[in-house]
Amino acid sequence: MYPQARLQVVLAVCLLAPAAFAVDPGTLYRNTIPKDKQLDPAWVQSLTERGHALDTGIAGSKRDDSLKFIGMPVGGIGCGTVYLSGDGRLYVWDIWSQGYAGVLPNTTESPMGFPGGTRTGHVNAASGSSYLNPPTFERFTPDFSQGFGIRFQDGSLKEFNAGGWESVEFTGKWPIGTVSYKDSTSPIDAELKAYSPFIPLSLDDSTMPVTVLSYRLTNVSDQPVSAELVGWLENISTVAVADQQGAFQSDPRFTSVSHHCEMQLPAGRGKNAGLPPSVHKGTMAMSYLGAGKQTVVEQIPGIAANVVLESGQSQEFTFLVSWHFPVVRVREQLKDPLVAYKNEYASRFKDALAVAHHVAKNFERLSSQTLQWVDTWNDSTLPQWLLDRTMATADTLQTANCFLLADGNGGRFWAWEGIGVCHGTCTHVWHYAQGMARLFPSLERNLREKTDFGFAQLPNGAVPFRGTIDGAEGGGIAIDGQCGTVLRSYREHLLSADDSFLKTNWPKIKLALEYLIDFDRNDGDFDGLLDGKQHNTLDASWYGKVHAISSLYLASLRSGEEMAKRVGDTEFETLCRGLYEKGSKGIETLYNGEYYVQEEDPNHPEAIGVGPGVYIDQVIGQFWANQLGLGRLYNAEHMQSALNSLWKHNFVPDVGTFRETFREGRFYAWTGDAGLIMCTWPNGGLRENFRNHRPYRYFNECMSGFEYQAAAHMVAEGTPQLVRQGLAVTRAIHDRYRPEARNPYNEIECSDHYARAMASYAVFLASCGFVYDGPAAMIGFDPVIGPENFRAPFTAAQGWGSFSQTIDGGKMTAELDVHWGSLSLKTLRLNPRDSKIKEATVTLGGKKLNVKLVRNEIGVSVELAEMVSISPGQVLAVELR
Repeated sequence: MYPQARLQVVLAVCLLAPAAFAVDPGTLYRNTIPKDKQLDPAWVQSLTERGHALDTGIAGSKRDDSLKFIGMPVGGIGCGTVYLSGDGRLYVWDIWSQGYAGVLPNTTESPMGFPGGTRTGHVNAASGSSYLNPPTFERFTPDFSQGFGIRFQDGSLKEFNAGGWESVEFTGKWPIGTVSYKDSTSPIDAELKAYSPFIPLSLDDSTMPVTVLSYRLTNVSDQPVSAELVGWLENISTVAVADQQGAFQSDPRFTSVSHHCEMQLPAGRGKNAGLPPSVHKGTMAMSYLGAGKQTVVEQIPGIAANVVLESGQSQEFTFLVSWHFPVVRVREQLKDPLVAYKNEYASRFKDALAVAHHVAKNFERLSSQTLQWVDTWNDSTLPQWLLDRTMATADTLQTANCFLLADGNGGRFWAWEGIGVCHGTCTHVWHYAQGMARLFPSLERNLREKTDFGFAQLPNGAVPFRGTIDGAEGGGIAIDGQCGTVLRSYREHLLSADDSFLKTNWPKIKLALEYLIDFDRNDGDFDGLLDGKQHNTLDASWYGKVHAISSLYLASLRSGEEMAKRVGDTEFETLCRGLYEKGSKGIETLYNGEYYVQEEDPNHPEAIGVGPGVYIDQVIGQFWANQLGLGRLYNAEHMQSALNSLWKHNFVPDVGTFRETFREGRFYAWTGDAGLIMCTWPNGGLRENFRNHRPYRYFNECMSGFEYQAAAHMVAEGTPQLVRQGLAVTRAIHDRYRPEARNPYNEIECSDHYARAMASYAVFLASCGFVYDGPAAMIGFDPVIGPENFRAPFTAAQGWGSFSQTIDGGKMTAELDVHWGSLSLKTLRLNPRDSKIKEATVTLGGKKLNVKLVRNEIGVSVELAEMVSISPGQVLAVELR
């Protein structure tokens, strides 16, 4: 993996590193990070051009050995992890809470000369082992046999895997993975579509422990073909059970083989020594949606479906693999015992066979709506790489990173930061994530109401940053996470159909913001900026005026102002407005002429921070303001300069070259990868004692969630230069996770499938210029990529669909087409890019509506005289002239 010549260079530089730091670090940064990024012009063109030769979506092929690292999650939300491999096999199978860090127990050697993620010099899950050495099916073959294949009349079995076919091609449009199989010796070609039902806004339909595998077989010969499509499922039990062959049942529309399973979980080790081994009980089933017959494959029970195809004929055969392990076993910290809870899905289904029966009964609806969502998402003028990358990170919901725990009231959402590492749906990590809120807003409302404002909030308004799984107090207060809780509360209101969420939760939201205001008041200045001890997402407390955290505070004050206005709390609205106005002026004292800096506290010289460094999150408050439609928080020119400084000083075309000089850090980008470094000090000011702190290494890393935050803000600024830079940062991440190098579905930061990476969805929103206010029935679009001919999906409080617009000369047309649910609409905001537009014509389902055209800050608002509800089959059409 690491060529010898590269290793020798790396080792030599690492050995020289202590002497190198005797040189001014500012000089090292300036010499290491090139001003000219030397980007390939064709690559730059592909950032915005759909269909360009370099517009590479997620795909793999046996031809170039790019299948082996692919692992697409294909289980239900909160139902554990099941991967679809690049050649169509299922593996990983963390569905019974095995309790290890990472998607699999995968520790690897640290590159020579580099400190690893552990004291032993190894790289563990939290430090990027799955990045350096991605898991494969061959390295982690499941402990039980399960698979599918075609059995011909001569008894030969052609299994669906890369070894069994000459041509195997994977196309990923998560949540659906498509694998095609062709072979010159086979009269049948096959195509597999694998997924778990996934219908945005419909949580019950998307949280089932099942994987659908639909095979479309085509007779490509000139003769009729008779064969069997065979599936088999071994009992996974590691404890002896009475019936290893399982139970078989069949009727004309449903055939199944099911197993009672008992898993031996090991005794505790290390800090958990003394914990006894335990047995985890559950069920698994494989089902065929049709009349099948019982069969065996190498003594393993299975189902055979008859295949009779005329020349050129195609037919679809659908199997389900379902599971049901009622008990969730989670160790929140290494010092904690392994404790048991109940999966919410166990409240709805008695066993795996019940899951399969439910899916079979509702299959037409579940499958068609899942396929419709995938079609809707991908029917866009945006480049495919961007659609794939900004959606793929939400797959963490379909892994053992996320749980929906039974609580007698629809379940309680709980998650790690990354699988098995850093518990409690951590506020200072999860507030970056935008994908879950847009796809399943009820899950975010669940977090606010049952955790943040349920058991977690303290009497003084503080929300501990780790909501423990058992409902106990979650520890310390992260100031950035506290801001994020306030900001997410306003987002949850905007993504609701009415104001009930805000009205119900306002007292606790207000209390959370009052905690921040008191923090401001108690620092002595009460100036709209925060000072003092501020614990934050880089696992340390920073002191002084911290640009990033004060930026979040200003966004929180603005959101507090807007929420107070909506509930009629004029006194609090005035307080928030006054503090915001002070702070929006005061924060400019942190601007150094090029970017914003931290004003360090001289009374805490021992503390880590960033000081005059170029920090990736320096204007993060505006990122949040963009999500919430809050407008500009403070100086636009300075913000844009700050973002340009990130590109100039932090974007590196080859992270490996950078790390040869700045070697501390974990491995989330490496040799040959481009990325945005967390913090650099090109103008000096990197204090030597920073290196005494464990979090210092974070500054040398590329963490995709932070990168997406900065990229989304760049794109939202809308200037050609910043749009290009934001897309380049996003594309660099996409290229890092190219299938030939590593798993494109597992973005890593302090363990696998890291939640912060769901900030990628914000890049999609910024590309569309999307704004939404559900209670006000307002939706708007101001695309920055190809606005003359634009089409993209949208989600709203109660429905989703597609938006399109064209601009030609002095005329603009736009359409809203709802594909699922409904969209309440009173106001549509558009940017015709022509100040001469004077009138609007709007029809719904061909019927003309009364409207008024009003100018706004992005263009125009088309205001309907009466609110309408748009349903599937209706199209709202707009013409501006």
